Amino acid sequence: MKMLNLKGRLSLCAEYVREGSRLADIGTDHGYLPIALCQSGRIPSALACDINPLPLESAAKNIAEFGLSDRIKTRLSDGLTEVGADEADDIVIAGMGGELIAAIIENCPWVKDGSKSLILQPMTRHDVLIGRLYENGFSIEKQGAVFDSKKVYTVLCVRYSGEAKSCDTYEATVGRLSPDSEASVAFLNKCLNKLKKQAIGDPSLLPAVEKLKELLS
Repeated sequence: MKMLNLKGRLSLCAEYVREGSRLADIGTDHGYLPIALCQSGRIPSALACDINPLPLESAAKNIAEFGLSDRIKTRLSDGLTEVGADEADDIVIAGMGGELIAAIIENCPWVKDGSKSLILQPMTRHDVLIGRLYENGFSIEKQGAVFDSKKVYTVLCVRYSGEAKSCDTYEATVGRLSPDSEASVAFLNKCLNKLKKQAIGDPSLLPAVEKLKELLS
């Protein structure tokens, strides 16, 4: 059987999934992430979830073609509403806006369990997501950046710690991302350019601009 190789955003998400964990892939689309992780032996099983029937049908077809229908089950679900706490150890929510990802997490009480690991890949408004994660008592364990289709994105691995806190613009923008790779530097520079433009109309953002410049210098 041909091996499915992940690239870009999904590759970094897969890297953050713990070995041996049961996966819930929210917004699974074609089902590529759980297929690749099951193929490699990194995880024993997965739930491939999507809010829309058509992508779920596509995922089910791909899962069957790779001979993994006994290990990966598809489920029509609005976020995590149809997933039980006893069904998943690691939850991936990728390819959505940061505000939507935050809402999915806030609407699922059982993810506030220190044993659960959440791998999150926001397409937009990562700063809003980070702010709301902190407010809800989640801590960022790992964060990286990755190039995908000539764009750059960040991926976060978070876990509930119960230590709720507020954060300023700089903290929400940077999270735990360090300028230690080409992709991370590119992502932080993208954030800096956006903040510079916003600061023209909102001078209160200037301290965050200066701190980000310092981080990148």
